[in-house]
Amino acid sequence: MPAKATLGNDAWEDGRVAAVVAVVLAAGAASRFGGGKLLASLEGRPILQHVLDRLAEAGVGEVVVVLGDDAGEIERAIDWRAESRVVNPDPGRGLSSSVRLGIEALPPTTDAALIVLGDQPLVPLEAIRAVVSAPADAARPIVVPVYRGDAGRNPVRLERAAFALAAEASGDRGLGPLIAAHPELVREVRLVGEAANPDVDTRAELVALLESAWAERVRANVAQVDRHREVPDGPDFYAPVTSLFRADPTRIDEPALASLLALVEPGDTWLDIGAGAGRYALPIARALAPSAGEVIALDPSGGMLAGLREIASEYDIDNARIVEARWPPDDLGPFSADVALIAHVGYDIEAIGPFIEAMESIARRLCVAVLMERQPSSIADACWPPVHGESRVALPALPELVELLRARGRDPSIERLEREPRRFDSRDELEGFLRRQLWTQPGSPADGRFRAALDDLIETDSDGRVGLVGQRPLPVGIVTWAPRARDKRVPA
Repeated sequence: MPAKATLGNDAWEDGRVAAVVAVVLAAGAASRFGGGKLLASLEGRPILQHVLDRLAEAGVGEVVVVLGDDAGEIERAIDWRAESRVVNPDPGRGLSSSVRLGIEALPPTTDAALIVLGDQPLVPLEAIRAVVSAPADAARPIVVPVYRGDAGRNPVRLERAAFALAAEASGDRGLGPLIAAHPELVREVRLVGEAANPDVDTRAELVALLESAWAERVRANVAQVDRHREVPDGPDFYAPVTSLFRADPTRIDEPALASLLALVEPGDTWLDIGAGAGRYALPIARALAPSAGEVIALDPSGGMLAGLREIASEYDIDNARIVEARWPPDDLGPFSADVALIAHVGYDIEAIGPFIEAMESIARRLCVAVLMERQPSSIADACWPPVHGESRVALPALPELVELLRARGRDPSIERLEREPRRFDSRDELEGFLRRQLWTQPGSPADGRFRAALDDLIETDSDGRVGLVGQRPLPVGIVTWAPRARDKRVPA
């Protein structure tokens, strides 16, 4: 049997080690969410899975989970450890009925129950450990955390002396009214480092958590660069490497391009956000030319757009309207389009919510995103440990975008393809690309480690092109979804 959480050898007057069993309340109908809340995905795992994983990480080894009408779906979706499960036959009676059922299911040796809400996926480890390890006090058998933001009082520890009080709870507020009615029985454990323990009652709250997690990864990625950078980025990061992004607009050998061209309708206007040197903007413009359609090619890099202009001139493409700007601009009016496209853009956008919102607001027919499972610069990830002594912090990518869209009530379609790994014409060209992703100064000790590591990482293929050992085809997703005006939203 898994070990019970303990309060320490001096927690009880008789010297026993106290046994604390968690009761996870997971039986609610989630009507405000639109159903299926506990299985909604947050960073690739169901909300309930986050709660169970945090209990395990905090050392709470014995857990009772109270399920409701969707017990079958939850049983199949969760990666269970040794949690006991009981089903509330009538969860409509409210949260308090699940509290009572969970307490009734506790082993007879249980000294205290840790009541945990199944819809609080970010329940802090500090809160769990602090509440579990608080010394026993027979006069005040209810223990609650107090967060820095003074929001919420979960999870709650009920010592055996309070089990009978829990039976008095009624309705859907759980233990809240009980705690409010008996302040003399409550002990507060103040948490220094945690501001709150948010629950997820609505889709809007899930979206907020996903956007926050996205932003946190972008900030962590940037902070990691700032810790190790030896060279500044310069005013136009991509200008020195524009040649790497040039592509023949008449090419017919790229599956992703073929899929995009299949979405083109006569007379369309496409907005390519982050068009770069026109890898997709120019072939789409060629396809639209016979029907008087056009592409608006927007990018903040003057160097990239100069490359786009050169290629457009070379191939007589004159229906690409070029705009040097960041997305979203202050005035969205000039960018109204039938289709809004991002291709390998968005990975490093911290405020992803407003970015997508603006994209959807100008699209009349369709939104399209072409993203990899990992950001394109991940080719350099293998160099980070030998050069900087740590693994690269990954940016959000295809899985996180799809998860966010679904949380926003969209119904995205995903076509999955593979892209051959990038190869370079020479070792010098490969070094230059990787060095920009490592931010090392030529001749520095870090750059010396990079060059030494590269000797073991580099390989040349049968065509004489250079790449890294072990590179495999990169999974790419072409995600399409209807903008909000045409999509059936799930209420927030």
